[in-house]
Amino acid sequence: MKTICFTVPTYPALSETFITNQIVEAKKKGYSVVVLTHNLGKIEQSSQRKILETYSILDNTILIDLHIPKSQLKRFLVGLGLILKYFKYWIRLSDLTLRYRIINSPYLFRFYDQLRHINVFHIQFAAAGRGVAEMKACGFIQAKLITTFHGHDAHFANNQQLKSLQELYRFIFKVSDFITVNTPFLGQIVTQLGCNPEKLRVVFMGIDVSYFKSNQVRMGLLGNEVKLISVGRLVTFKGFKFAIEAIKLLVEGGLKVHYTIVGEGKLFDALQKQISALNLENYVALVGKKSQDEIKHLLTNHDVFLMSSITDPTGRCETQGVVTAEAQAMGLPVVAFNNGGIPYTIIDGETGVLVTEKDVEGYAKAIKDLIENKERYKLMSKAAIEFASSKFSNTLMMQQFMALYEA
Repeated sequence: MKTICFTVPTYPALSETFITNQIVEAKKKGYSVVVLTHNLGKIEQSSQRKILETYSILDNTILIDLHIPKSQLKRFLVGLGLILKYFKYWIRLSDLTLRYRIINSPYLFRFYDQLRHINVFHIQFAAAGRGVAEMKACGFIQAKLITTFHGHDAHFANNQQLKSLQELYRFIFKVSDFITVNTPFLGQIVTQLGCNPEKLRVVFMGIDVSYFKSNQVRMGLLGNEVKLISVGRLVTFKGFKFAIEAIKLLVEGGLKVHYTIVGEGKLFDALQKQISALNLENYVALVGKKSQDEIKHLLTNHDVFLMSSITDPTGRCETQGVVTAEAQAMGLPVVAFNNGGIPYTIIDGETGVLVTEKDVEGYAKAIKDLIENKERYKLMSKAAIEFASSKFSNTLMMQQFMALYEA
């Protein structure tokens, strides 16, 4: 069976559960799996610690460390020896600057020599695959190269970063056998960046529907108090400030609601101040990060999932949002702002409701209308379970990736 090498920026990461999901599914299909990471995360920070330990994933995780000598003289002498050893491939690196070829490339050859047996390199987050792409471009590795772009890859802080990444992406597009994206929305952006549409494939990031599942269709609200929940990093484009404003309108309208926000991030203090300023301490709770088991338990005990992501001032937005699939699989209808790739993750009017971006009054009304119509809520809960299971299962995702691995 083939060996797949997943190459990532950081592993394990706090979020990005979809990467571990793909690794587990590959193992289940009988593939040998290696994880290559630029940074080693701490297992204690991962929400999937149990899965990491169950499948011994970290036992086959390799840190990318080129061991370049700090001494300039030693770096040059050792590098020269490596150039001579790998000259046949080194001379083919014509697209790179001479300085880079002398200082970095020799050590890349030495490092990737241990990975020439790999059959498929699957890059998660395009920039993480530069070294692999260079080795493939010169023929040093013969493996198939699949690069998966995520929303982070399509966001640029400024024009200088855009220009720098565009140059790298053109190289990645050229060398990769396939480019995958998680929604057609991201596909349009990647195509605009220069990807050949013939190489492009849409593969939605999957979830474990045997884990995130509801034992029965929700017949109505769990209690007299409506329980709303969101899960995500506390950053601007997640839009939590707008969801909190909507809660204020619901409370003022006399609705008994409680809103739980799961996650951590730089906006924790700002959101806490907003909650206090709106006198919502009894209605909104920031509960910090949680493990997958804890998130599943919370979803089980809530009624509606709020996907409040928006387009932030820098243009960043959600390209998919795996958590909406998890919520729907658990039978929670979703109320979401209509932007980015979110429309591809729910069926408007059937598994959830899409609201004009940042329309707080419309958002509050959508929540109110949903929870006040018991029959509609029940139908949405049933449809959400069926939709998530049919479109976002890890099994379906892996079938699509396997077709690329074996192509």
